[in-house]
Amino acid sequence: MLSLATPLKSRLQALPALTGWAVRTNAEDVERAPVPAADLRCLGANVADRRGTGVLVSPEWTVTLIVRRSDTAAEQIDTALAAVIGALHGWMPGQQQGRGWEPLALTRISEPMLATEGLVGYELVFSTTALYRGQE
Repeated sequence: MLSLATPLKSRLQALPALTGWAVRTNAEDVERAPVPAADLRCLGANVADRRGTGVLVSPEWTVTLIVRRSDTAAEQIDTALAAVIGALHGWMPGQQQGRGWEPLALTRISEPMLATEGLVGYELVFSTTALYRGQE
């Protein structure tokens, strides 16, 4: 499921609305201070179904959009939010490490708790599903 980070990041980096934004994953060793930023991470997964030796795993991928508070912060976030939804909702990542992934679906949008004063943001949560095989 973590193999989705690279195609997701590439898709976000290609968005004109995110030009000049730091697009980063939680596994990368990069500076976290630059904003505006789109932080991409997999916070966990649900087990959608389990039958026999197969398990449907549904990871939740979070894109956190972060900007500095300003008179234009809401407009910046709204523009980025629309672009991210347009790029990811319904997009099929396809085969990653031999596993076929279903289209991503937006499941939730919320305001995150940010540790740094002067920043504001929103989290978009997307889910997808793939089959994992266990022992026969």
